[in-house]
Amino acid sequence: MPRKDKYKPRKDGRYEAKVQIGYKEDGRPNRISLYALSSRELERKVEDLKYEIDHNTYANDRDITLSRYAELWLKTYKVGKSLNTQAMYKNIIEKHISDLEQYKLSEITPMHVQRLINNRLDQPRTCEQIKMTLNQIFQSAINDSLIYKNPCNGIELPKRPKSVKRALTDTEVGAIKTAAFSDKERAFVYIIYGCGLRRGEALALTKADINLAEGTITVNKAVAFNLNDAYNKSPKSDSGYRTVDMPDFLISYLRDYLAKVDMLLFPMKGGAQMSKSSYIKMWQLIVKKMNIAAGGNDHIKIIHNLTAHIFRHNYCTMLYYSDISIKKACDLMGHADAKMIMNVYAHLDEKKERTKEKINQTIAL
Repeated sequence: MPRKDKYKPRKDGRYEAKVQIGYKEDGRPNRISLYALSSRELERKVEDLKYEIDHNTYANDRDITLSRYAELWLKTYKVGKSLNTQAMYKNIIEKHISDLEQYKLSEITPMHVQRLINNRLDQPRTCEQIKMTLNQIFQSAINDSLIYKNPCNGIELPKRPKSVKRALTDTEVGAIKTAAFSDKERAFVYIIYGCGLRRGEALALTKADINLAEGTITVNKAVAFNLNDAYNKSPKSDSGYRTVDMPDFLISYLRDYLAKVDMLLFPMKGGAQMSKSSYIKMWQLIVKKMNIAAGGNDHIKIIHNLTAHIFRHNYCTMLYYSDISIKKACDLMGHADAKMIMNVYAHLDEKKERTKEKINQTIAL
C-alpha cells in the first residue's frame, strides 16, 4: 500500500510545516515555517530541525552578521557597565572586530579569530581585549540560539611581558618632601602617598570624607572620565568602601588645606570636578616639580615614568614593612581578594630573605 503523505501541498505546489522553536517574550509559542517540494523532504527538514532544537544546536537567525550582532550586544548586554568599560568594548568592536564585519555569525570559525589575533601580535593587551570581547559576544549569541559553538575556544594569545611594579625610589621620596608643589598638588601627593588611594578615589574626595578628629579618610566613590568629562562612580568593588587611617603628617597638612576649599578637595577653577585634561596637566606639573627637586631640569630627567599607581604600590610596600597583615592590607587598599597583596608580600619576602646572597656566604669556597 503506497505511503500516505503526511503533509498536503499548498496552492503553489510547495509543502509547509510550522515548528515551535521556543517562546516569545510575551510567553506565546514562537513558530517558524519550513517549506519543501515534497512531503517526504519536508518531513526530513522537520526532523532535522527538531533534532537541532533538542540538542541545543539550532540557530534562528543565521544571516545576522558579526558586526550587527556586536552592535546589538553592546547596547543590550553592556548598557549597565561603566562608561570606560563600554568605551573599551566599542573601541574593540569598531577598530578590530570590524575586520570580520562581512561575515555572518554562523560563518566565523576559530581560524578567523586566530588570524585576527595574529595580525596584532605586537599588541598583546589589545589581543587580550579582542578575545575577551569576542568570547562574550559569541557566548551571548549561543544563549540567543544564533550559533551553537564558540569560535574563541582554543585561541592562542601572544605572551604579554610581565609588568614590573615598583615602589617609589629614595630619590622620589626625597623629592616629595622638597618639591615646590602648590597647595592642591601637595594635598593630592600626600594623600596617595600616605593612604594608598587610587587616583580616582583621591580625586573624588570631599571635605565630608575627611575626619581630622579620628584621623581617617572615608572612601565611598571614585572619579572616572567620559572622554574629558568627570563623573562619580562607585568604588571598584564592595571592598572599595573603606575607612583608611591617615599618618600624622597628612592630618597636620589637611587641617590647614581644608580651610581653603569649599567642598571638593581637588576642584578646577570655579569649583567644578576636575576634568581629565586638568588632571593630566596637574600630574605633569607634579612630576616636573619633583624632577627639579631631585636635581633635574627640562633636559635632564632624573625621575622617570612616575604614575599615581606607583604611589599606591609604594603604600602596599610600606604596609608590608610595617608588619601589617595581608587581611588588614586588603582592607586598607580596598581589594576584593588577597591575590595582589599576597603577590606583593611574597615578592618582598623573597627580597628580604636575600636567598642568593645567603647561599653564597654559606657555601662559598
